[in-house]
Amino acid sequence: MKIPIRRTIIVNGNEWDFGRTIHDAALIDDTVIVTFVPDEGEPSILALDLDRKTLWSDLELAHFPRDDDRLVMYSIAGEDPLSFYLDVGYIARVDTKTGALLEMQFVK
Repeated sequence: MKIPIRRTIIVNGNEWDFGRTIHDAALIDDTVIVTFVPDEGEPSILALDLDRKTLWSDLELAHFPRDDDRLVMYSIAGEDPLSFYLDVGYIARVDTKTGALLEMQFVK
């Protein structure tokens, strides 16, 4: 079975092309959160406003782990505050607009 590869999303009727494989996306109020299939040197999470201006990315924030030996995949739950399930056994709750860490919870 083939799984379609998405490189675009539709936001308020407009197609946004990221030129990369999108894992997940959510529109929360006026913030678009996009997670990508990991690509070395590129952000795995982007938060953008409705004018496509980048508000924050996981590369800018220390609470999103990046492993030198392998790339980390994030799963997103689309509510505010944002909850990201990290592959290290934690849920990170972050502010939608700034990416600031609000809470880290161990779940394993």
